[in-house]
Amino acid sequence: MADPETLRERRLDAMLEAWEEARAGDGRVSPSDLCRDHPELEGELRERIARLERIGRMMDRETGTGEISGEDLLPAREVELTLSLQELSFLERGGMGILGRARDTRLGREVVVKFMRAACDVPGARERFLNEARIAASLDHPGVLPVYGFGQTGDSPPFYAMRHVSGRTLEEEIAEHHRGGRHGRRGERHRALARLLGHFASVCYTIAYAHGRRILHCDLKPQNILLGSFGETYVIDWGLSVDLASGTPGRTAPGAGTRGYSHPRQLGGGGPPEPAWDIYSLGAILHAILTGHLPGEAVHPVPGRVPAALMSISRHALGRGGGSYRQAREVAEDVERYLTGEPVRIHTETMGERVVRWQRSHQGATKIAGALLLLLLAVLTAGLFSLWHFAGAMEKQTRESLGTAAEFAAQTVALEMNNRWQALRLASRDARLLEALVSLEEGDEAHRTLQNRIRHHRNAYRELRSASWFLCDAGGIQVARSPESRSLGKNYAHRDYFHGNGRDYPETVLGDPPAIERAHHSVVYRSTSDHSLKVAYSVPVLLNPGSDGERFLGVIGMSVRLGEFSFLRREALRGHRLLLVDLREDWVEGAARRGLLLHHPGLGALVQEERERRPRLDGILVQRLRALGAEDPGFHLEDFADPLFPSGRGTLAAFARVPREDEGGFPVDSGWAVIVQEEIPAP
Repeated sequence: MADPETLRERRLDAMLEAWEEARAGDGRVSPSDLCRDHPELEGELRERIARLERIGRMMDRETGTGEISGEDLLPAREVELTLSLQELSFLERGGMGILGRARDTRLGREVVVKFMRAACDVPGARERFLNEARIAASLDHPGVLPVYGFGQTGDSPPFYAMRHVSGRTLEEEIAEHHRGGRHGRRGERHRALARLLGHFASVCYTIAYAHGRRILHCDLKPQNILLGSFGETYVIDWGLSVDLASGTPGRTAPGAGTRGYSHPRQLGGGGPPEPAWDIYSLGAILHAILTGHLPGEAVHPVPGRVPAALMSISRHALGRGGGSYRQAREVAEDVERYLTGEPVRIHTETMGERVVRWQRSHQGATKIAGALLLLLLAVLTAGLFSLWHFAGAMEKQTRESLGTAAEFAAQTVALEMNNRWQALRLASRDARLLEALVSLEEGDEAHRTLQNRIRHHRNAYRELRSASWFLCDAGGIQVARSPESRSLGKNYAHRDYFHGNGRDYPETVLGDPPAIERAHHSVVYRSTSDHSLKVAYSVPVLLNPGSDGERFLGVIGMSVRLGEFSFLRREALRGHRLLLVDLREDWVEGAARRGLLLHHPGLGALVQEERERRPRLDGILVQRLRALGAEDPGFHLEDFADPLFPSGRGTLAAFARVPREDEGGFPVDSGWAVIVQEEIPAP
């Protein structure tokens, strides 16, 4: 049972949230109304509301907005946006809009501008166009293009600007895949299919996020999926989307959608919008990836070309066979099971499929070839050449599968990075956390509020497993931590996660620059709380970011112990080891070295021990990995020696860099790499 002080804080937090929701909805609620069941808290609640209003007024003064209404601000904002975007050129025309490319001269970047077509300017159309921009802007997710602004100049149609991404649509990639599929080599076809399936799984997770926000896309199709040049996957064109929470739909009249990809009930107007509409579209997209055609088209695919397990996933998403997926996340998880060699949940395998999957997941493919070789040598010596050829084919397939697994694991690590930074960014915008940081000098109440907010955010994102969440003020003093420890009150301005200069300094030395300006993942350091080795993800905490009154308030971050990266423990690569390596310099052994193992199934207690030497990747391999470019697929080694078991015999292994982009969408060096190696069973 919680103690009285904790219960009091929870009640006050709930009352403040109710007050903020009422204010955001233009409602009116008084402190007396909120404290009807607990009148003894009314005085404290009034003081906290006053502090929130005070920081709101301070933010208005620093941005210069004051009490000006949105209508008064909008024309000036539009003029500034129009003047800052130059060199507009036509890209393409859609059903409701015209897309153009422009250059943001102020920030030196290319953007895409979507104008509402003049021919579509009918009653209700502008509201639908604004709704499209609002929904796209509200989805703060790596799979949705960020919206930079919405405006209108003079009598011209309304428009909004968003990130420009160089790449092609999934529709184009599918067409190219099937044009070359009949004549391409088997390994190339498998790699191309694995890449398409990886993009498809990303789409499923993006839609799962949108559904979690109670937003339906309602027009999913390969044409509306954009693939960036560096592995990015974006769901675009939210013109028909529906916000179930606010009840502001797009065009949901009968017939709205795309025949072949949209759910029959959507096309026929049967019933209200529901997540099943988007899940049906995901099934149709997967069918197009596998066959090059829409479900139900009269085609004759080549027998054996389409994996039965993947076709079962497509049919289940389409609602065929007596069931369907309830969540978009379930579709992605089944596709990932196929890619990593696990049985797909909704598919019943034949014996032949089990054998193929067994070989594809690297479980003894060479043993099968060797056993058959010995058997047939005893029966028919003349079969030696064909068996040798078969063994070679199995080895080649194993190499290709290892490469696909390494590429998939690298993308998974990159997605986890982005998810952790996104959680920290959202926490850094917490109004009550900002208020308490600004008013730290007022006493213990601000410190209690910060501690409560850090604990709240860590609990809210508990699926992102971490050793701790922490908050440092602008001077580097740790002012909040969950769980609490003796590190509270200490200065960590010398830590890499605070200044971002690539190493920890002596405690009396400041970094140059002194604090991070963007998302950062630190080099390995030894924690002062529990003496374990950790890596920290961190982002700056800013008041009024992007304005003339921007002010740095501190750094918020989360730490992960080496060997406890949960997204790598969940992988299903049976019979294989997955390693994560930091290619950057670290100083955990007193001098600058590279190639430290961040994750290994056998790392365990080695992270806690004081050791002269830490398991590291060979220096030559570190150089080869660092030399890989953004588009390089990686490489293989036939006789890889595991750094944790150097005396063991070598195994086949695949290597890949972990991709990362900066906030402008350009590739930057993450400094991390993954290794997938065959695991030798104990004799």
